[in-house]
Amino acid sequence: MFGGSHIIGSSLPVRDFFISRLSIPGFKIIYSLVALATFVPLCYVFFNNAHAGYLFYNPGYIIKLTAHFIMLGAITVLLQALVTSNPMTTMAELSGRVVSRAQGIQRITRHPQNFAFGLFGLAHLLATPSAGDWMFFGGFIVFGILSSMHQDRRMLAAGSAQAKQFLDDTSAVPFAAIIKGKQRLAPGEYHPPALAAAVVLFILIRLLHPLLFGGFGG
Repeated sequence: MFGGSHIIGSSLPVRDFFISRLSIPGFKIIYSLVALATFVPLCYVFFNNAHAGYLFYNPGYIIKLTAHFIMLGAITVLLQALVTSNPMTTMAELSGRVVSRAQGIQRITRHPQNFAFGLFGLAHLLATPSAGDWMFFGGFIVFGILSSMHQDRRMLAAGSAQAKQFLDDTSAVPFAAIIKGKQRLAPGEYHPPALAAAVVLFILIRLLHPLLFGGFGG
C-alpha cells in the first residue's frame, strides 16, 4: 500500500487534479500524510513479525561486515542528497528553483535518495536473511527502482527545459553517466560536514541498534 499510494499519488493525472484544487503545498501535505498513514502500519506489522519465515543462510562475519559498509554508504549518500539541490525533489518544486547542472552525489545518480533507500534495503537483506525480512527490506529496493523510473517519466512529460537537460546529463543507474563520460566524480563537490555527520550517525545507529531494533547480539 505504501509503494502503490506513493507512486499513484505522484502520477500526473492525480497530481494535476489535487494541485489544481489544493495548490502544490496543499498537495504535498496530503501526499505526506497518506505516505505516513501507510508506512507506519507497515512498520508495525514488520516489527511484530521480524525474522519470520524461512532462514536462507546464517550470515557470517564477512557478510555482516559488508552490510555495515553498505549501510555507511547509504547514510553518506542520503546526507549528501539532502544538502545538494536537486530538481527532482519536492523542495525544488516548492521553491521553483531548478538546478540544471549536476553536482556532487548527483553525478553518480540523479536519484541519490532512492539510491540510499536501495542500499539500506540491500544491507538489511544481507544481515537478516529470513523470508519475512527479505519481503520488508526488499521493498525498499523495489520502491527505489520504481520511484526513480516514475520520477523520470513525470519529469520528461511535464518538467522544465532545465530539468530535462538535467535528465539528459545524468543517469538513474548509479555511475552510468560517469562510465559514459557525461559526468565525473568531482570529490571536491561533496559536503565535508555531511560526510563527517554520516560517520557519526552510522556509529550512533550501530551502538543504539541493539536497544532500538535488536540485532548484533542485542
